[in-house]
Amino acid sequence: MNLNRGLKIIEYIHAVLHFAILIPFVYAVAGLSDPAGVGVLYLKCLLAAVPVVLTDLAVRRVKSLVWYVLSCAALVICLSGGIRGLFYLSAETGQMTLGQMCYFAGIVVETLIIAGMRLYNRVKEAAREREEPLAAKERGMLDSPALSHVWYFVVFYLLGLCTDAKALCDIAFASTIAYTFLALVYEYIGAARAYLEINKRTRGISRRRLYGIGLSMLLLFAVLLLAGMMPAVLLIQQRQYTNFRDWFSEVELAPFDYEGIGGFETPIQGGGSMMELLGVGEPAPEPSMLMNTIFWIIGTVCVLVFCYGVFMIIRQVLRDFRNGRDENGDVVEEIEDEPSQKVEHINRKRYRGMESEAERIRRRYRKMIRKHRKERPAPYESPAEIEAWAGLKEDEAMQQLHVEYEAVRYGSLKK
Repeated sequence: MNLNRGLKIIEYIHAVLHFAILIPFVYAVAGLSDPAGVGVLYLKCLLAAVPVVLTDLAVRRVKSLVWYVLSCAALVICLSGGIRGLFYLSAETGQMTLGQMCYFAGIVVETLIIAGMRLYNRVKEAAREREEPLAAKERGMLDSPALSHVWYFVVFYLLGLCTDAKALCDIAFASTIAYTFLALVYEYIGAARAYLEINKRTRGISRRRLYGIGLSMLLLFAVLLLAGMMPAVLLIQQRQYTNFRDWFSEVELAPFDYEGIGGFETPIQGGGSMMELLGVGEPAPEPSMLMNTIFWIIGTVCVLVFCYGVFMIIRQVLRDFRNGRDENGDVVEEIEDEPSQKVEHINRKRYRGMESEAERIRRRYRKMIRKHRKERPAPYESPAEIEAWAGLKEDEAMQQLHVEYEAVRYGSLKK
Protein backbone atom coordinates (compact mmCIF):
# COMPACT_ATOMS: atom_id res chain seq x y z
CA MET A 1 0.00 0.00 0.00
CA ASN A 2 2.81 2.42 0.90
CA LEU A 3 4.56 1.54 -2.37
CA ASN A 4 1.41 2.35 -4.37
CA ARG A 5 1.09 5.67 -2.58
CA GLY A 6 4.70 6.46 -3.37
CA LEU A 7 4.16 5.71 -7.06
CA LYS A 8 1.04 7.90 -7.08
CA ILE A 9 3.00 10.78 -5.51
CA ILE A 10 5.69 10.43 -8.20
CA GLU A 11 2.96 10.56 -10.86
CA TYR A 12 1.62 13.76 -9.29
CA ILE A 13 5.09 15.33 -9.24
CA HIS A 14 5.58 14.26 -12.87
CA ALA A 15 2.47 16.18 -13.96
CA VAL A 16 3.24 19.20 -11.75
CA LEU A 17 6.77 19.59 -13.14
CA HIS A 18 5.44 19.47 -16.69
CA PHE A 19 2.93 22.27 -16.09
CA ALA A 20 4.99 24.38 -13.68
CA ILE A 21 7.42 25.36 -16.42
CA LEU A 22 4.82 26.88 -18.74
CA ILE A 23 4.29 30.16 -16.84
CA PRO A 24 8.07 30.91 -16.65
CA PHE A 25 8.18 30.36 -20.41
CA VAL A 26 5.40 32.93 -20.90
CA TYR A 27 7.35 35.33 -18.68
CA ALA A 28 10.48 34.77 -20.79
CA VAL A 29 8.71 35.38 -24.11
CA ALA A 30 6.92 38.47 -22.78
CA GLY A 31 10.10 39.83 -21.18
CA LEU A 32 8.61 39.81 -17.67
CA SER A 33 10.21 39.03 -14.34
CA ASP A 34 9.01 38.44 -10.82
CA PRO A 35 10.33 41.04 -8.35
CA ALA A 36 10.39 38.40 -5.60
CA GLY A 37 12.95 36.29 -7.48
CA VAL A 38 13.19 33.04 -9.38
CA GLY A 39 12.60 30.81 -6.37
CA VAL A 40 9.36 32.51 -5.40
CA LEU A 41 8.13 32.42 -9.00
CA TYR A 42 8.77 28.69 -9.21
CA LEU A 43 7.04 28.06 -5.89
CA LYS A 44 4.01 29.92 -7.17
CA CYS A 45 4.07 27.86 -10.37
CA LEU A 46 4.00 24.69 -8.27
CA LEU A 47 0.43 25.65 -7.40
CA ALA A 48 -0.42 23.45 -10.41
CA ALA A 49 -0.30 20.59 -7.89
CA VAL A 50 -3.76 21.60 -6.67
CA PRO A 51 -5.59 20.91 -9.97
CA VAL A 52 -3.40 17.86 -10.65
CA VAL A 53 -4.39 16.15 -7.39
CA LEU A 54 -8.01 17.31 -7.18
CA THR A 55 -8.88 16.44 -10.78
CA ASP A 56 -7.40 12.97 -10.30
CA LEU A 57 -9.53 12.42 -7.20
CA ALA A 58 -12.60 13.74 -9.03
CA VAL A 59 -12.12 11.57 -12.11
CA ARG A 60 -11.71 8.44 -9.98
CA ARG A 61 -14.51 9.03 -7.48
CA VAL A 62 -17.17 10.99 -9.38
CA LYS A 63 -19.32 8.69 -11.50
CA SER A 64 -21.36 11.24 -13.43
CA LEU A 65 -20.01 13.48 -16.15
CA VAL A 66 -22.19 16.37 -14.99
CA TRP A 67 -20.80 16.19 -11.46
CA TYR A 68 -17.25 16.00 -12.79
CA VAL A 69 -17.74 19.13 -14.90
CA LEU A 70 -19.32 20.93 -11.93
CA SER A 71 -16.48 19.94 -9.64
CA CYS A 72 -13.91 21.17 -12.15
CA ALA A 73 -15.81 24.45 -12.56
CA ALA A 74 -15.86 24.87 -8.77
CA LEU A 75 -12.11 24.22 -8.70
CA VAL A 76 -11.46 26.89 -11.33
CA ILE A 77 -13.65 29.42 -9.50
CA CYS A 78 -11.98 28.75 -6.14
CA LEU A 79 -8.47 28.94 -7.57
CA SER A 80 -9.10 32.11 -9.55
CA GLY A 81 -10.87 33.76 -6.62
CA GLY A 82 -8.09 32.90 -4.18
CA ILE A 83 -5.33 34.13 -6.53
CA ARG A 84 -7.13 37.38 -7.32
CA GLY A 85 -7.78 38.00 -3.62
CA LEU A 86 -4.10 37.51 -2.72
CA PHE A 87 -2.99 39.81 -5.52
CA TYR A 88 -5.44 42.54 -4.54
CA LEU A 89 -4.34 42.34 -0.91
CA SER A 90 -0.64 42.47 -1.78
CA ALA A 91 -0.91 45.21 -4.46
CA GLU A 92 -0.50 48.80 -3.33
CA THR A 93 -2.83 50.24 -5.97
CA GLY A 94 -5.41 47.49 -5.67
CA GLN A 95 -4.82 46.38 -9.29
CA MET A 96 -2.89 43.46 -10.71
CA THR A 97 0.31 44.07 -12.63
CA LEU A 98 1.00 42.58 -16.05
CA GLY A 99 3.06 39.78 -14.53
CA GLN A 100 0.32 38.93 -12.05
CA MET A 101 -2.26 38.89 -14.84
CA CYS A 102 -0.08 36.46 -16.84
CA TYR A 103 0.30 34.23 -13.79
CA PHE A 104 -3.44 34.31 -13.09
CA ALA A 105 -4.33 33.45 -16.69
CA GLY A 106 -1.67 30.71 -16.77
CA ILE A 107 -3.01 28.96 -13.67
CA VAL A 108 -6.59 29.07 -14.98
CA VAL A 109 -5.57 27.73 -18.40
CA GLU A 110 -3.46 24.96 -16.84
CA THR A 111 -6.39 23.92 -14.64
CA LEU A 112 -8.69 23.69 -17.65
CA ILE A 113 -6.11 21.70 -19.63
CA ILE A 114 -5.54 19.25 -16.78
CA ALA A 115 -9.29 18.76 -16.27
CA GLY A 116 -9.77 18.18 -20.00
CA MET A 117 -6.93 15.66 -20.15
CA ARG A 118 -8.35 13.74 -17.20
CA LEU A 119 -11.76 13.61 -18.83
CA TYR A 120 -10.30 12.49 -22.18
CA ASN A 121 -8.30 9.69 -20.52
CA ARG A 122 -11.36 8.46 -18.65
CA VAL A 123 -13.56 8.41 -21.77
CA LYS A 124 -10.81 6.66 -23.74
CA GLU A 125 -10.36 4.06 -21.00
CA ALA A 126 -14.11 3.36 -20.86
CA ALA A 127 -14.25 2.87 -24.63
CA ARG A 128 -11.25 0.54 -24.50
CA GLU A 129 -12.82 -1.57 -21.76
CA ARG A 130 -15.97 -2.01 -23.86
CA GLU A 131 -13.98 -3.12 -26.90
CA GLU A 132 -11.25 -5.18 -25.17
CA PRO A 133 -12.19 -6.00 -21.57
CA LEU A 134 -9.10 -8.16 -20.99
CA ALA A 135 -6.56 -5.69 -22.39
CA ALA A 136 -4.06 -3.98 -20.10
CA LYS A 137 -4.85 -0.52 -18.83
CA GLU A 138 -3.43 2.30 -20.91
CA ARG A 139 -1.75 5.14 -19.04
CA GLY A 140 -2.15 8.76 -20.03
CA MET A 141 0.49 11.47 -20.21
CA LEU A 142 -0.33 12.67 -16.69
CA ASP A 143 0.29 9.22 -15.18
CA SER A 144 3.36 7.91 -17.00
CA PRO A 145 6.73 9.21 -15.74
CA ALA A 146 9.59 8.07 -17.97
CA LEU A 147 13.14 9.07 -18.77
CA SER A 148 12.07 9.81 -22.34
CA HIS A 149 10.24 12.92 -21.05
CA VAL A 150 13.51 14.62 -20.08
CA TRP A 151 13.68 16.12 -23.58
CA TYR A 152 10.63 18.24 -22.62
CA PHE A 153 12.64 20.20 -20.05
CA VAL A 154 15.72 20.33 -22.29
CA VAL A 155 13.65 22.10 -24.96
CA PHE A 156 12.54 24.75 -22.47
CA TYR A 157 16.15 25.16 -21.33
CA LEU A 158 17.20 25.88 -24.92
CA LEU A 159 14.28 28.29 -25.29
CA GLY A 160 15.51 30.09 -22.18
CA LEU A 161 18.95 30.46 -23.74
CA CYS A 162 17.39 31.87 -26.92
CA THR A 163 15.19 34.38 -25.05
CA ASP A 164 17.90 35.64 -22.69
CA ALA A 165 15.82 34.36 -19.76
CA LYS A 166 17.99 33.26 -16.85
CA ALA A 167 14.93 32.46 -14.74
CA LEU A 168 13.56 30.00 -17.31
CA CYS A 169 16.98 28.34 -17.70
CA ASP A 170 17.37 27.92 -13.94
CA ILE A 171 13.87 26.48 -13.55
CA ALA A 172 14.25 24.12 -16.53
CA PHE A 173 17.68 23.01 -15.29
CA ALA A 174 16.42 22.24 -11.78
CA SER A 175 13.35 20.48 -13.17
CA THR A 176 15.53 18.33 -15.45
CA ILE A 177 17.67 17.10 -12.56
CA ALA A 178 14.71 16.45 -10.25
CA TYR A 179 12.65 14.73 -12.94
CA THR A 180 15.54 12.48 -14.02
CA PHE A 181 15.91 10.94 -10.58
CA LEU A 182 12.14 10.67 -10.06
CA ALA A 183 11.76 8.85 -13.39
CA LEU A 184 14.62 6.50 -12.46
CA VAL A 185 12.92 5.56 -9.18
CA TYR A 186 9.54 5.11 -10.88
CA GLU A 187 10.90 2.88 -13.62
CA TYR A 188 12.91 0.84 -11.12
CA ILE A 189 9.87 0.16 -8.94
CA GLY A 190 7.71 -0.67 -11.97
CA ALA A 191 10.32 -3.05 -13.38
CA ALA A 192 10.81 -4.76 -10.01
CA ARG A 193 7.07 -5.27 -9.53
CA ALA A 194 6.67 -6.64 -13.05
CA TYR A 195 9.56 -9.04 -12.49
CA LEU A 196 8.05 -10.31 -9.25
CA GLU A 197 4.68 -10.84 -10.88
CA ILE A 198 5.96 -12.65 -13.97
CA ASN A 199 8.84 -14.75 -12.68
CA LYS A 200 7.50 -17.60 -10.52
CA ARG A 201 10.97 -18.63 -9.40
CA THR A 202 11.22 -15.55 -7.14
CA ARG A 203 8.15 -16.39 -5.07
CA GLY A 204 10.27 -18.10 -2.46
CA ILE A 205 12.62 -15.11 -2.10
CA SER A 206 11.86 -12.20 0.19
CA ARG A 207 10.51 -9.15 -1.63
CA ARG A 208 12.39 -6.90 0.75
CA ARG A 209 15.64 -8.60 -0.23
CA LEU A 210 14.98 -8.21 -3.96
CA TYR A 211 14.02 -4.56 -3.60
CA GLY A 212 17.06 -3.96 -1.43
CA ILE A 213 19.48 -5.41 -3.98
CA GLY A 214 17.90 -3.42 -6.81
CA LEU A 215 17.80 -0.24 -4.72
CA SER A 216 21.50 -0.49 -3.90
CA MET A 217 22.35 -0.68 -7.60
CA LEU A 218 19.98 2.21 -8.31
CA LEU A 219 21.65 4.36 -5.66
CA LEU A 220 25.08 3.57 -7.08
CA PHE A 221 23.92 4.56 -10.56
CA ALA A 222 22.29 7.72 -9.16
CA VAL A 223 25.54 8.75 -7.46
CA LEU A 224 27.48 8.29 -10.71
CA LEU A 225 24.81 10.22 -12.62
CA LEU A 226 24.90 13.05 -10.09
CA ALA A 227 28.69 13.19 -10.39
CA GLY A 228 28.29 13.52 -14.16
CA MET A 229 25.86 16.41 -13.64
CA MET A 230 28.19 18.38 -11.37
CA PRO A 231 30.16 20.12 -14.18
CA ALA A 232 26.89 21.55 -15.50
CA VAL A 233 25.92 22.70 -12.00
CA LEU A 234 29.28 24.38 -11.42
CA LEU A 235 29.24 26.15 -14.79
CA ILE A 236 25.81 27.75 -14.41
CA GLN A 237 27.34 31.24 -14.36
CA GLN A 238 29.11 30.61 -17.67
CA ARG A 239 25.95 30.29 -19.77
CA GLN A 240 25.99 32.23 -23.03
CA TYR A 241 22.55 33.79 -23.55
CA THR A 242 21.12 35.31 -26.70
CA ASN A 243 17.84 36.95 -27.61
CA PHE A 244 15.91 35.97 -30.70
CA ARG A 245 14.29 39.42 -30.77
CA ASP A 246 17.67 40.94 -31.72
CA TRP A 247 18.36 38.52 -34.53
CA PHE A 248 16.30 40.45 -37.07
CA SER A 249 16.78 43.98 -35.73
CA GLU A 250 18.66 46.64 -37.67
CA VAL A 251 22.43 46.68 -37.12
CA GLU A 252 23.71 49.97 -35.80
CA LEU A 253 26.63 51.09 -37.99
CA ALA A 254 29.68 52.94 -36.75
CA PRO A 255 30.32 56.46 -38.17
CA PHE A 256 32.67 56.77 -41.16
CA ASP A 257 34.97 59.48 -42.39
CA TYR A 258 34.59 60.46 -46.06
CA GLU A 259 37.95 62.27 -46.32
CA GLY A 260 40.02 59.21 -46.99
CA ILE A 261 42.40 58.74 -49.87
CA GLY A 262 40.63 58.58 -53.20
CA GLY A 263 37.27 59.40 -51.65
CA PHE A 264 36.84 55.92 -50.18
CA GLU A 265 35.11 55.48 -46.86
CA THR A 266 37.46 54.75 -43.99
CA PRO A 267 36.53 54.29 -40.36
CA ILE A 268 37.22 57.29 -38.17
CA GLN A 269 39.96 57.22 -35.60
CA GLY A 270 38.92 55.20 -32.57
CA GLY A 271 35.99 53.54 -34.41
CA GLY A 272 33.79 50.92 -32.74
CA SER A 273 34.72 47.27 -32.47
CA MET A 274 32.83 44.36 -34.02
CA MET A 275 30.80 43.92 -30.82
CA GLU A 276 29.73 47.58 -30.97
CA LEU A 277 28.83 47.24 -34.65
CA LEU A 278 26.46 44.43 -33.74
CA GLY A 279 24.98 46.46 -30.94
CA VAL A 280 25.77 43.87 -28.31
CA GLY A 281 27.63 46.19 -25.95
CA GLU A 282 30.52 45.08 -23.85
CA PRO A 283 31.89 41.66 -24.79
CA ALA A 284 31.24 38.83 -22.35
CA PRO A 285 34.19 37.77 -20.20
CA GLU A 286 36.17 34.91 -21.63
CA PRO A 287 35.93 31.67 -19.61
CA SER A 288 39.11 30.17 -18.22
CA MET A 289 41.10 27.45 -19.95
CA LEU A 290 39.80 24.84 -17.50
CA MET A 291 36.18 25.70 -18.29
CA ASN A 292 36.88 25.68 -22.04
CA THR A 293 38.48 22.24 -21.68
CA ILE A 294 35.48 20.93 -19.72
CA PHE A 295 33.09 22.32 -22.34
CA TRP A 296 35.10 20.74 -25.17
CA ILE A 297 35.13 17.35 -23.43
CA ILE A 298 31.39 17.47 -22.72
CA GLY A 299 30.64 18.60 -26.27
CA THR A 300 32.81 15.88 -27.79
CA VAL A 301 31.15 13.19 -25.68
CA CYS A 302 27.68 14.48 -26.65
CA VAL A 303 28.58 14.47 -30.35
CA LEU A 304 29.97 10.93 -30.15
CA VAL A 305 26.90 9.68 -28.31
CA PHE A 306 24.65 11.38 -30.84
CA CYS A 307 26.53 9.87 -33.79
CA TYR A 308 26.43 6.44 -32.18
CA GLY A 309 22.68 6.76 -31.60
CA VAL A 310 22.08 7.79 -35.22
CA PHE A 311 24.20 4.87 -36.43
CA MET A 312 22.27 2.37 -34.29
CA ILE A 313 18.92 3.78 -35.46
CA ILE A 314 19.92 3.53 -39.13
CA ARG A 315 21.26 0.03 -38.56
CA GLN A 316 18.01 -1.08 -36.91
CA VAL A 317 15.92 0.50 -39.69
CA LEU A 318 17.93 -1.32 -42.35
CA ARG A 319 17.65 -4.59 -40.43
CA ASP A 320 13.88 -4.18 -40.03
CA PHE A 321 13.55 -3.36 -43.72
CA ARG A 322 15.54 -6.44 -44.72
CA ASN A 323 13.82 -8.82 -42.31
CA GLY A 324 10.42 -7.17 -42.08
CA ARG A 325 7.86 -8.72 -44.44
CA ASP A 326 7.89 -11.01 -47.44
CA GLU A 327 5.99 -10.59 -50.68
CA ASN A 328 2.79 -12.00 -49.12
CA GLY A 329 2.80 -9.50 -46.28
CA ASP A 330 3.69 -12.07 -43.62
CA VAL A 331 6.07 -11.05 -40.86
CA VAL A 332 9.50 -12.59 -41.26
CA GLU A 333 11.67 -12.91 -38.18
CA GLU A 334 15.41 -13.40 -38.32
CA ILE A 335 16.28 -16.71 -36.67
CA GLU A 336 19.82 -16.62 -35.37
CA ASP A 337 21.94 -19.61 -34.49
CA GLU A 338 22.07 -20.74 -30.91
CA PRO A 339 25.25 -19.88 -29.00
CA SER A 340 26.36 -23.53 -29.02
CA GLN A 341 26.02 -23.69 -32.80
CA LYS A 342 27.98 -20.47 -33.19
CA VAL A 343 30.78 -21.78 -30.98
CA GLU A 344 30.84 -25.04 -32.92
CA HIS A 345 31.04 -23.14 -36.22
CA ILE A 346 33.90 -21.00 -34.93
CA ASN A 347 35.81 -24.02 -33.67
CA ARG A 348 35.26 -25.81 -36.99
CA LYS A 349 36.71 -22.86 -38.89
CA ARG A 350 39.56 -22.52 -36.40
CA TYR A 351 40.71 -26.14 -36.65
CA ARG A 352 39.98 -26.62 -40.33
CA GLY A 353 43.63 -26.12 -41.12
CA MET A 354 44.52 -29.01 -38.79
CA GLU A 355 42.19 -31.60 -40.37
CA SER A 356 43.60 -34.60 -42.22
CA GLU A 357 43.58 -35.24 -45.95
CA ALA A 358 40.70 -37.72 -45.61
CA GLU A 359 38.56 -35.20 -43.73
CA ARG A 360 39.22 -32.58 -46.39
CA ILE A 361 38.14 -35.00 -49.14
CA ARG A 362 34.96 -35.87 -47.28
CA ARG A 363 34.17 -32.19 -46.79
CA ARG A 364 34.78 -31.40 -50.47
CA TYR A 365 32.56 -34.30 -51.50
CA ARG A 366 29.68 -33.19 -49.25
CA LYS A 367 30.02 -29.60 -50.43
CA MET A 368 29.90 -30.65 -54.09
CA ILE A 369 26.78 -32.79 -53.56
CA ARG A 370 24.95 -30.08 -51.57
CA LYS A 371 25.72 -27.58 -54.28
CA HIS A 372 23.91 -29.61 -56.97
CA ARG A 373 21.34 -31.50 -54.94
CA LYS A 374 19.00 -29.78 -52.51
CA GLU A 375 17.38 -32.82 -50.85
CA ARG A 376 19.28 -34.94 -48.38
CA PRO A 377 20.51 -38.29 -49.79
CA ALA A 378 18.90 -41.44 -48.39
CA PRO A 379 21.04 -43.70 -46.18
CA TYR A 380 20.76 -46.60 -48.61
CA GLU A 381 22.06 -44.66 -51.65
CA SER A 382 25.54 -45.47 -52.90
CA PRO A 383 27.96 -42.73 -53.94
CA ALA A 384 27.26 -43.48 -57.61
CA GLU A 385 23.50 -43.09 -57.07
CA ILE A 386 24.03 -39.90 -55.08
CA GLU A 387 26.11 -38.42 -57.89
CA ALA A 388 23.61 -39.53 -60.51
CA TRP A 389 20.67 -37.86 -58.69
CA ALA A 390 22.80 -34.73 -58.34
CA GLY A 391 23.44 -34.67 -62.11
CA LEU A 392 27.20 -35.08 -61.73
CA LYS A 393 27.65 -38.54 -63.27
CA GLU A 394 29.40 -37.21 -66.37
CA ASP A 395 31.31 -34.42 -64.59
CA GLU A 396 35.11 -34.92 -64.83
CA ALA A 397 35.85 -33.11 -61.57
CA MET A 398 33.24 -35.21 -59.84
CA GLN A 399 34.72 -38.40 -61.26
CA GLN A 400 38.15 -37.50 -59.89
CA LEU A 401 36.61 -36.59 -56.51
CA HIS A 402 34.65 -39.88 -56.63
CA VAL A 403 37.87 -41.88 -56.89
CA GLU A 404 39.40 -39.99 -53.94
CA TYR A 405 36.22 -40.37 -51.88
CA GLU A 406 36.02 -44.11 -52.56
CA ALA A 407 39.61 -44.42 -51.39
CA VAL A 408 38.77 -42.63 -48.16
CA ARG A 409 35.53 -44.58 -47.72
CA TYR A 410 37.05 -48.03 -48.04
CA GLY A 411 40.20 -47.20 -46.09
CA SER A 412 42.71 -47.02 -48.97
CA LEU A 413 43.71 -43.50 -47.86
CA LYS A 414 45.09 -42.97 -44.39
CA LYS A 415 43.03 -40.67 -42.15
